[in-house]
Amino acid sequence: FITFANVEDSDKVIAAEPHILDGKKIDPKKAFPKVPNSKYVTRTKKIFVGGIQHGTTEKDLQEYFSKFGNVTDVTIMFDKITTRCRGFGFVTFETEECVDKCCDERYHIINSKR
Repeated sequence: FITFANVEDSDKVIAAEPHILDGKKIDPKKAFPKVPNSKYVTRTKKIFVGGIQHGTTEKDLQEYFSKFGNVTDVTIMFDKITTRCRGFGFVTFETEECVDKCCDERYHIINSKR
């Protein structure tokens, strides 16, 4: 996390694209405290998926999460050296409402793993 002295500076940094870190394009986002009923609470179209089993494909995630709505992007993170799955990834939906539906379910079973 990076803390800025004022909101305007953080807005300028986020607006200045592309953002490259270690030769890869990254997608920086503002971080907001997770305080209920806070003016800083935001909605998102992207979710973090942890505990991905080795052998699970992006297609598997696409098919599973499609039941909550239109999935626009799926990324599984891999180790650069070993090329093995790092066990987590991200799913991006078309709308925030899809994320809400997905998060209403506490546990998700993908390829027989919770």
